[in-house]
Amino acid sequence: MTDPRAELHWAVVGTGSISQSLSDDLALTPGARRHAVCSRDPGRARAFAAEYDFAVAYGSLPSLLADPDVDVVYIATPHATHAEIAIEAIEAGKHVLIEKPMAATARDARRIVQAAGASGCFAMEAMWMRFNPTYRDLIASARAGAIGEVRSVRASFGLPFDVPDSTRWTAERASSTLLDQGIYPVTLALDALGRPARIRASGRVRADGVDLTEHVTFEYENGGFAQLSASMVEYSEPTASVNGTDGWMTLPAPFWATDEYETHAGGLAQALFEPQTTRHERRGNGYVPMLEAVTEAIAAGLTEHPIHPFADAMSTIELLDDIRDLITLNTAPLEETR
Repeated sequence: MTDPRAELHWAVVGTGSISQSLSDDLALTPGARRHAVCSRDPGRARAFAAEYDFAVAYGSLPSLLADPDVDVVYIATPHATHAEIAIEAIEAGKHVLIEKPMAATARDARRIVQAAGASGCFAMEAMWMRFNPTYRDLIASARAGAIGEVRSVRASFGLPFDVPDSTRWTAERASSTLLDQGIYPVTLALDALGRPARIRASGRVRADGVDLTEHVTFEYENGGFAQLSASMVEYSEPTASVNGTDGWMTLPAPFWATDEYETHAGGLAQALFEPQTTRHERRGNGYVPMLEAVTEAIAAGLTEHPIHPFADAMSTIELLDDIRDLITLNTAPLEETR
């Protein structure tokens, strides 16, 4: 087991943009040390280790997991690989932090939860938005009645990361706008309103099954609703609002990583023209609060984190499964994407 008095030695699997941002933030995280990086391309692993000051580089996962100095593994690989890598790491006695989504399906996510439970290792989906102090403050304020009873949510994450027929997005990798971007609006809706009674969803899906865009409506028994959208091929203003009987709160772009929000409340004129701005310090690229919380939780011997426990991650991914089924049912695949 990890010595709680020592620094935790982190390893990163994958060398893409997320691993780069996260590695910068590991350097700012108390109690964390950048130790190892792994890539299928040994040359990339060595270059990454040199650039981001990791002690060692590996060209295979078994080699990394055999390193006794590795305490925690961050998994930043394609969605389809999350479950197998996480389970292999857990069975090797390593703690894991898994880039969202935790797995491509709820079924695979349950396998991770079971493996973690059997091993006693810490495991968590890296839903960094939930650790963002600005986001946490907004949710806490909304639940405390800052805008009365919460009645609706509006959230979008549409940025053209790729062209519609990009070969970087494949069914084999479980590439998905819903899993990659839509998870943020869905999580906000769940945090503000809870699980919906009904879901309506449709979007654009390639012939190979990769979803490009989606728009989703959650409906609640009390008349509340959430309007959510995501796209990887076009813009959809990446902002969000939480709306209530006595006002509303807005998160500017990018809403999942912002350092401020506005509260519009206190009477009609004040709500319209005198919003109150709340700001929190941004630390690094935004991953530091999550990395710090995970490092502290592991040092304390926890196997889950109360801010984002397995139950919450499972609730979200089960809902994503339902949304994906509806999108597939309601959308004819695109034979041509241009």
